[in-house]
Amino acid sequence: MPSSPVVGEACASSDAPPDSLPADLFLFPRQNDGFQVPFFLATEKAAAKVRPPPVVKTLEQRLEELSEKEIFAFKELKKIVQLSLWCDESLHDDWALIRYLVACGFKVKKALEMLEKSARWWKEMDVANLGCQKCLENPNKHMMQFVGWDLQYRPVCFMSMRLGPDRSDPIPHCVYTFKHLLQLMPVGVEKWVFVTDFETYSHLRDTNIRVGTEVIKTIQNHFPERLGMIILVNPPSAFSVLWKLSAFAIDKKTKEKVVFWYTKSKPNIRDEFPKLFPSELSAYLCETYLRCKEGKPPSSFIWNPCAEKPS
Repeated sequence: MPSSPVVGEACASSDAPPDSLPADLFLFPRQNDGFQVPFFLATEKAAAKVRPPPVVKTLEQRLEELSEKEIFAFKELKKIVQLSLWCDESLHDDWALIRYLVACGFKVKKALEMLEKSARWWKEMDVANLGCQKCLENPNKHMMQFVGWDLQYRPVCFMSMRLGPDRSDPIPHCVYTFKHLLQLMPVGVEKWVFVTDFETYSHLRDTNIRVGTEVIKTIQNHFPERLGMIILVNPPSAFSVLWKLSAFAIDKKTKEKVVFWYTKSKPNIRDEFPKLFPSELSAYLCETYLRCKEGKPPSSFIWNPCAEKPS
């Protein structure tokens, strides 16, 4: 599991300048004003101590987890895909074929149809070159930020309603973020974790069924088996309306990956985060939620557990 830097190392790196940030860990050259960079991602030296190993599980090990029937389906799908005009080796490797099969219950025909539709979508959307122009111009438009890896080496993305007020056309930013998370996965890790802050959630402003279902469908249809977990922190009772209205667009497997945690009630993030995240990431997230709940801006560009003390 990722190592946890000691407090002394945190103190030593608390004054790292913005231009020292590891380029591969941050989507944009400028960060959202409400985002505080955790010290363990602030420099190449610090990040090296928490980066996952390059390989967590080999393809051979993954194939060994499949049954004979599933292996047969995999080989059959692979032969068909390799002969397809839309096949892109960079997108449709063995790992991808297995994910699509898992998403389709190892039904070859269904997985093939899903793959073909997804390949067409990637081309039409020009996903390879897709970015978020809004955030390049103003990083305060959205807030979906990589903040580290969990205990299973899955990349963790922090989202905030308060810090990302723009609700129009979220797909470009979401897909850009998804691509970034994929780049931060070691071989053998296939899922990501989203942690969402619901402070300032507005039933009128944020209850957009079309937008919500579009994001969910994008994940389900074009990033199958990539979602490991969505942690919704402090969702208000009003959100239950949106959740129920969106239920028709969410498959059972996706629903099972969504949990509701709280900063005061149970399940409480101070109890649950340490079960999922290394100690420093857990502490960082807990203090970030406390700060956001109180509406406080970051006290410094770099989060330093020596200096940050909850009130």
